[in-house]
Amino acid sequence: MVLMIRQKKKTIITFVISIIALCILIHTEYWKIQAYEEKDGTVNGTYVNVRTGAGTSYSKLTYNGENVQLNVGHSVRIIGESNASDGALWYKIKFTYSNTELTGFMHSSYVDVSSVSYVTDEEFEKYLTTQGFPESYKPRLREIHAKYPKWVFVADQLTYDWTDAVNNESMIGRSLVWKDSISSWKSLESGSYNWDTGVWATFDGGSWVAASKEYVSYCMDPRNFLDETYIFQFEMLSFNASIHKEANVELLLKGSFMAGAQSISGKSYATTFMDAAAESSVSPYHLVSRVIQEVGYAGTTGGVTGYYAPSTGNVYTDLYNFYNIGAYAANGRGAVENGLIYASKTDEDTLRPWNTKYKAIVGGAKFIGSGYINIGQDTIYYEKFDFAGTPYTHQYMTNVSAPKSEASKMSKAYTDDMKKSIALVFKIPVFKNMPDSVCTCPTGDGSPNNVLNTLTVDGYTLTPTFSKFTQEYDLIVENSVSSIKVNASAVDGRASVTGTGTISLKVGVNTVRIVVKAVNGDSRTYTINVVRKEAEQPHVEPEPTTEEPTTEEPTTSTDEPKYSGTYTILNGTYLTGITKGTSITMIKDSFQLENCTLQICKSDGKPVTSGSVTTGMCVNIYNNSGKIVKQYSCVIFGDVNGDGEINLIDLLYQKRHILGISKLSESELLAGDVDRSGIINLIDMLYLKRHILGIGIISQ
Repeated sequence: MVLMIRQKKKTIITFVISIIALCILIHTEYWKIQAYEEKDGTVNGTYVNVRTGAGTSYSKLTYNGENVQLNVGHSVRIIGESNASDGALWYKIKFTYSNTELTGFMHSSYVDVSSVSYVTDEEFEKYLTTQGFPESYKPRLREIHAKYPKWVFVADQLTYDWTDAVNNESMIGRSLVWKDSISSWKSLESGSYNWDTGVWATFDGGSWVAASKEYVSYCMDPRNFLDETYIFQFEMLSFNASIHKEANVELLLKGSFMAGAQSISGKSYATTFMDAAAESSVSPYHLVSRVIQEVGYAGTTGGVTGYYAPSTGNVYTDLYNFYNIGAYAANGRGAVENGLIYASKTDEDTLRPWNTKYKAIVGGAKFIGSGYINIGQDTIYYEKFDFAGTPYTHQYMTNVSAPKSEASKMSKAYTDDMKKSIALVFKIPVFKNMPDSVCTCPTGDGSPNNVLNTLTVDGYTLTPTFSKFTQEYDLIVENSVSSIKVNASAVDGRASVTGTGTISLKVGVNTVRIVVKAVNGDSRTYTINVVRKEAEQPHVEPEPTTEEPTTEEPTTSTDEPKYSGTYTILNGTYLTGITKGTSITMIKDSFQLENCTLQICKSDGKPVTSGSVTTGMCVNIYNNSGKIVKQYSCVIFGDVNGDGEINLIDLLYQKRHILGISKLSESELLAGDVDRSGIINLIDMLYLKRHILGIGIISQ
């Protein structure tokens, strides 16, 4: 018995110890999960999908009905890690997309994790604050500073409003993208896209199209490019002999048509670029990257070979234009030809004509220095986005992503040891009223065409006449009509159209919505406001008992006032039948007066002697003693606001009255009741709209 009790106690103790151990294990694992050290990362691929879980078996993350895809350079915060069923490592990421913070999963191979652990540097923090960098700039600058502590970041506080700057840079032809870019990078503004054909207008020789405002915003937002590579679009481009060395120029030329010890007027390309830098005060690294950006690594274009035979029949020999200065399509000629014509002109300051490679490189550098860098456009960013002098008008390149691509080349001009040992200076723009969130790169693709080609209702004509860009229409049908058939077709046959077919109608206002959804997911809604008339409220003329002639019965006294007129009196109070533009004099002349006088006043009681009559004016008749014996309020049907015109402002007054937003005076109420039904409703708005469009006329 004692043995059994001891064994029982031993079993209980063992069980308790096991429970405690299990709790410790669970607790330890819990804190492992809770203590995950978050890291910053950068996407290194293009159009990378984000998943709802770790692995491709999970669905793609969507936002507003479209798949979320991230591109190179998009910043993410890694908040966790998981392994997919195949063992692959996936990061749980938090990121900003379309100004919204989202969370999802991405394969680890598509995310570059920051290797820098930032330790708070109080002096650097004070410096950032003194410079006036917004908080949204600081995280990435801290990361770069931790790796390259000698780099200097200067906040260039611009006086330009962010939204205004983006709008100006988005003007058609000012910022371009490659014609084969995804559709969300391309503008849909008037003049940039043909909705009838689904084709974008081309610029600069047919290879470029206008950039969308969303993509311009992304390319203009400096916060997208604060990393050790793309920050070089903000590098100060002035020549510094202590920094810029010929050996590094040779490294930058490696792999291009300018590599090696080729002779140019007795000098190598590297030496030539150093000469150009000294003559122009421009960084030789920038000059090399500019040439590669313009003519490519192969150097096969007519601007650098010394021979070009365009289709015009002219042949250009021994002329060079390494930087493509003046090279843009115009006057029936291509960009290369116009660039060589520019090179052929004579200009002592820039060593033109550029009939040798040496003169083209050195003289072109002098042009760049004097024309851009030496007047304040002293970074790659500012050579594209011009805010010096007269803004937006003096831009070296139209390619909106050129600063990013040139920055990548500029970054390669320095070895990592050079980057760590040289105090490079970066001039980073800060606009007024910048958005708190970084402007993300648009990722949508596919046809954006979501306009209708036709919209009809069987047996009826819409008001106004159909136009693909007019999205709201009106239609009035009789009470006996209980349904209509709506037909519509899209310009792009691949777009979907919903909301058509037979539509049942209730008495009163019916809103019919036809939705066109483009291939890229963008939708456009067309609306038809259909009014089915009340059976008991047909459109009728006013009852004759409500009108009376403007003739007062004379009294037996010869001193009593007598007056009569040709206009119609409604309800004994309102002077109607007045057409728009009727003059004050015409109203006065329409009355016959005896023993009385007549005066027309504004609604505030002040007399008016000239101009046109408007709703709300009063016709006052006085006896010989100066006392008012009769007063009529003037009413022009449709002139609701009393300015004498019948236009969209009157339509707004009707709408505000119907919605209860504002109250109308008695004469304004009568003027707004254009169908004389006794109330102002949507039918009155439709009649007024038809009058404004010239489809129908409001009778007076």
